[in-house]
Amino acid sequence: MPFLPTERLRRKHPPSPSGAPDEAPLVLTEKVGGALLLAAVDAKARALGLAPGQKLADARACLPTLVALEHDGDADRRFLERLADAADRYTPLVALEPPEGFVLDITGCAHLFGGEAALRSDLLRRLAGAGLTARAT
Repeated sequence: MPFLPTERLRRKHPPSPSGAPDEAPLVLTEKVGGALLLAAVDAKARALGLAPGQKLADARACLPTLVALEHDGDADRRFLERLADAADRYTPLVALEPPEGFVLDITGCAHLFGGEAALRSDLLRRLAGAGLTARAT
């Protein structure tokens, strides 16, 4: 889930119902030394060329409409843990892969969901329904 931190915040604070068609790009920052760096970016910010590790000042110079919030890694971890707990519907063997994912050992379980492809499809559909971008390999 490459955008887990920003999507967690968007779920918590959905866009206003004003009907504005375009949300501003969102980045999360952390202080490293004396600089504010991007810790996470949303899909829109990534598409515009922003990336974690970039200085916030440089990002704002490129994109003045950028929304920047403080990154809360602990909240991201708690959210990831809740997602992993919910994924135990597929298998009792779920391992966290912080900061953005988890691993399912589906050995002996896939047939219960119609096979690996059907299990993957169901998991991705549920995550998408929760407003999360995910990939499964």
